Amino acid sequence: MKILIIGPLDAGKSTLAYYLTQQLDLPRLNLDEVSRIKGGGYRETTEQFAIIDELIQTNSDWVAEGCQKPLYERLEPDLIVDMRLNRLLAVWRFTHRFIAAKKLIGKDIAPDLPIQAYHYRKITLSKILEWNAINREINAEITDFLNNTPTPTVQCRHYRDYDKVVSWIKTHTAISTSKS
Repeated sequence: MKILIIGPLDAGKSTLAYYLTQQLDLPRLNLDEVSRIKGGGYRETTEQFAIIDELIQTNSDWVAEGCQKPLYERLEPDLIVDMRLNRLLAVWRFTHRFIAAKKLIGKDIAPDLPIQAYHYRKITLSKILEWNAINREINAEITDFLNNTPTPTVQCRHYRDYDKVVSWIKTHTAISTSKS
């Protein structure tokens, strides 16, 4: 099963991806990690596409998550998990992520920590406004993408929906979960 998880910033895509990789024993690809370089900056588009192409060629099943339209359009998933959520919940999650990341300042950071944790160390009103504008744009891109794809889509708004996603996968595929 090829699973694509899409949604705006702070929707919980990485958390769901980790859950699915544990439940289904699938390789995971974080599109943020594909596009960004630790320490700042972005990879060239050709390098990003090469990473995605390698995933597709070397794995028959996978979980990919992110909100970079050029990258997720390149994937051909069997299932899309739509994690768009209401703005109030999104603002709360953004604020929570900032508080959690602030606790990391001055501490050694685990090398496997998702790269986006580095971007939440300082919060300002302009950053909140920028984040809100970016999320509106991402949501519009996702709506357009979902309106033009025949791929089955499951909505997931909260961690309570995770088992619903796993149940859909078990019902519609021959994949078995590693943890029942």
